[in-house]
Amino acid sequence: MNKILFSIIMFFSLQIQAQFVEKPFRHLVEKERVAALNRLLKQALADTGNYDIKFHRLTLNPSLTTRDLTGEVMTYFVPNQNMTTMEFDFNDQMTVDNVVWHNQNLTFLQQDNRLIINLSQTLPAGSIDSVKISYQGVVPDTGLSSYTVSTHGNNVPVVWTLSEPYGARDWWPCKQDLNDKIDSVDVIINYPQTVGGETMTAVSNGLLTSETVSNNTKTSVWKHRYPIAAYLIAFAVTNYDKFTINAGINQSFPIDNYVYPENLSTAQTNTASHLDVMNYFENTFGAYPFNQEKYGQIQFGWGGGMEHQTATFLVSYQRWLAAHELAHQWFGDALTCGSWHDIWLNEGFATYSEALTREALDGQAAFDSWKENVTNDITSMPGGSVYVQDTTDVWRIFNSRLSYHKGAMALNMLRLKLTDTDFFQAIGNYVNNHKFQYVLTDDLRQELESQSGQNLTEFFNDWIYGEGYPTYNITVTRIGSGLYDVLVNQTTSHTSVDFFEMTLPFKFTGNAGNTYETILDNTSNGQHFTVNTGFEATNVEFDAHNDIVKGQTSLNTILAVDILNDTDIKMFPNPAQNFLNIYNNDINIRKVTILTPNGQELLAVSQNFQRIDVNDLKKGLYIVKIETDKGIYVKKMIKK
Repeated sequence: MNKILFSIIMFFSLQIQAQFVEKPFRHLVEKERVAALNRLLKQALADTGNYDIKFHRLTLNPSLTTRDLTGEVMTYFVPNQNMTTMEFDFNDQMTVDNVVWHNQNLTFLQQDNRLIINLSQTLPAGSIDSVKISYQGVVPDTGLSSYTVSTHGNNVPVVWTLSEPYGARDWWPCKQDLNDKIDSVDVIINYPQTVGGETMTAVSNGLLTSETVSNNTKTSVWKHRYPIAAYLIAFAVTNYDKFTINAGINQSFPIDNYVYPENLSTAQTNTASHLDVMNYFENTFGAYPFNQEKYGQIQFGWGGGMEHQTATFLVSYQRWLAAHELAHQWFGDALTCGSWHDIWLNEGFATYSEALTREALDGQAAFDSWKENVTNDITSMPGGSVYVQDTTDVWRIFNSRLSYHKGAMALNMLRLKLTDTDFFQAIGNYVNNHKFQYVLTDDLRQELESQSGQNLTEFFNDWIYGEGYPTYNITVTRIGSGLYDVLVNQTTSHTSVDFFEMTLPFKFTGNAGNTYETILDNTSNGQHFTVNTGFEATNVEFDAHNDIVKGQTSLNTILAVDILNDTDIKMFPNPAQNFLNIYNNDINIRKVTILTPNGQELLAVSQNFQRIDVNDLKKGLYIVKIETDKGIYVKKMIKK
């Protein structure tokens, strides 16, 4: 989900923090923060964990011109333990008329935005049961748009809902904690067929199974048969025009677009690219998770979008916004963060997925530019982790720099570290193995480790749980014909991480246009690497595609140097069989490294240079790099 700027003060603070960020994206993130404002202080209800919701049937009777709403919610559930009471989240400003269980009226209490129901007998664990709640009232206007009554066009009424993270309780009794997905839901909406001469249409999750009209009251029945979080249930009503694009393998499901009539032409033009985005996501992440029903794109009046399951609400049909919200159908809806600590699993993935469409549809340069801009935002402040430590602070949860941008770039760095093949296969496994479940950061880490065989604990400690970023000081020195020493030092912007282990990409270019690209695994400060390009390099680039989050890098290149005089260092015997002896002429030797001709390090010695054991080396030619206080000496050695 993404949001709009809410106040002049926040506007200027964001300008200072991230001037480069596309204004629409920044507005979207701000809307998301505003939607959650004052709601994340909500504590999990004590008694919502004692039952498992199987099915909701919502019957809603909204006024289209006022905030009046009457409704009925039939809930089928299975107790997880013996129960004598059960609780729902529900705003105290709404009125519960009655609660019925097996044709009996139950007593209940509304307090602290809770509906506490006293069961007339103990319900045993494991048996399916149901209650029906009837309610009515004027939906409270919290200023956070969980339930909006507005107009568009020529004063045509429109009603929409937007419940992330805890707004659903404003308009229907539900369970909002991130511990129980609803297995299945029906949404039945009764509303005026016409208002002011305009024909109204209602849209919700899943498939429209019937529409009937009686005495100017229209009833639309929507059925959704996939697990869903309460905050992803939504509806909207206005005079929509509808057009459909067929999508998926063999065009097996529709993309249904419900648009304000005054925006129909623009929407039809803009959605021409949406099929390309859907195809790319299906090829990259696996089949659209709800392909037995539909994907809906429904226009509403907020400045952003909200990824309601199978029924995304959009303010406009721009490709980048549509791509971000569509990606949420995988990351946020099919897989939903199981804690607001882990919101990056929703927002970081959606942000990076939108960036991937730039790479796939616009080319490498557009993708590289996006990464550069995002990195500039991330490094505009020295601290901040991807993982949210304080979930009572909505401004921290929905933070564009951290939850969205740093989360997205963490995924990009994992892609670099694992290679494309392992990274995208692991993401496919993550989706398939956790589909329709709540997920935590460790679920993703385990899938990435399982696919790649790498231990990613240090990476996650540094980049997800730790704060800040590295700044590199790199020196590349020619040490032989086509042979280069790369010295890497880094400082960190925050004390929570003393060193960021990272794979570092380099690109060497020669006069003839020949290039050599390599990735070096940087695991310690002051680390030396030897690179054999096979040609004389005239230019070196570090992180040419902006794949790494980093501060301003200092890259020093010494490409035209002569190797130090061989007479200063004596190395014998050569060829060597068992031991290699190195003597110096008043030169302090610091380290001796033996490498293959292509630069692979085989042996490193920091003392006892007069007797280096080479017994384990195979017969052949080797390079001996001798680091001294005067510079680097390079010699060739033959092992016999």
